Amino acid sequence: MPQDRRLVQAVARLSAAATRDADAGEMLRELCVAAARAIPVDSVGVMEVELRDGRRDTVRFVAVEGRVAPAEAVQEALQLGPCHDAVATQEVVVVDDLGRMHDVWGPFVTTALAVEVHAVVAVPLLSRAVVWGTLDMYRRAAGPWDEHDLEAARLLADVAVSYLVMAHDRDEARAARREVEHRALHDQLTGLPNRSLLFDRMAHAVAATARTGKAVAVAFLDLDGFKGVNDSLGHAGGDVVLVEVSRRLLSTARTADTLARLAGDEFVLLCEDIPSEPEPRARAVRALTERLGRALGEPVHVGGTSLPVTASIGVVVTRPDAESSPDTLLHAADSAMYEAKAHGPGAVVVHDRVESLSA
Repeated sequence: MPQDRRLVQAVARLSAAATRDADAGEMLRELCVAAARAIPVDSVGVMEVELRDGRRDTVRFVAVEGRVAPAEAVQEALQLGPCHDAVATQEVVVVDDLGRMHDVWGPFVTTALAVEVHAVVAVPLLSRAVVWGTLDMYRRAAGPWDEHDLEAARLLADVAVSYLVMAHDRDEARAARREVEHRALHDQLTGLPNRSLLFDRMAHAVAATARTGKAVAVAFLDLDGFKGVNDSLGHAGGDVVLVEVSRRLLSTARTADTLARLAGDEFVLLCEDIPSEPEPRARAVRALTERLGRALGEPVHVGGTSLPVTASIGVVVTRPDAESSPDTLLHAADSAMYEAKAHGPGAVVVHDRVESLSA
């Protein structure tokens, strides 16, 4: 097959990868295969340039076609060799005879000659004045490189890096969108779900229990005396307490549970799949309140200060019906919490409404 036709097929391969939203790693692997099929060389390697400490100058071995994996691995391990120089200079590095480069790239040259390659070209994948990777081509025979082959390598590198940058921009945009979505549904201090996400989970819980007949438990926790913590340690100290309490409470939650921070020192734990039968239900609720009690059993240390932490806890256990809403469930748990608050720090009040709904 004529080389020009092979080159067209290689470009089409890269275009197809871009069309299916290939990520950076996949695009670089496709470049490796495309170059190996389009250009008459014995081996091909592709390196990615990683971003470290705000700089793109560290090469990482991504893909290889042929026998040169050891040589590419040495370039990654020692950050030395033609691909590293191509990144540093942003220029194509052409070597007709590796045997003459011992003084410059000693370990790389030794490894390359051991796998019987004697000539190499490293083409930087350059865009926006940044090198994103390199295309490395190897030949067994020493001697001058054909200019047509070099032009073909530059073309494939240019096509690949254009798609690579597009993939990078797309991935950054998606990550930014996910971050915005996460911030909209999570508390910024603790990372826990906020009221909006909690209400969404509660709505799903109501729908699920209508199908399964199971009950749900909603526990409303309000830290006791938290204003005094802020007054004595400042808001930064209070934040430390809130983050630690969040961590402890989260450690007690089951996989399907949702722990949310509403505001200030208020937390809500939503537990689905609570048994409807009286004895299993009572055991499940007792286990829930015991887990919450253990989570708050140890003091929280802020700097050199050891703070005992308690919470007034109101729990409502119910089997929601079609008229239930997150607002009504939360209001019921909030009312139980205020009853607990009236009994003193660390009190727990449970309202079990399953039987009354079933009567």
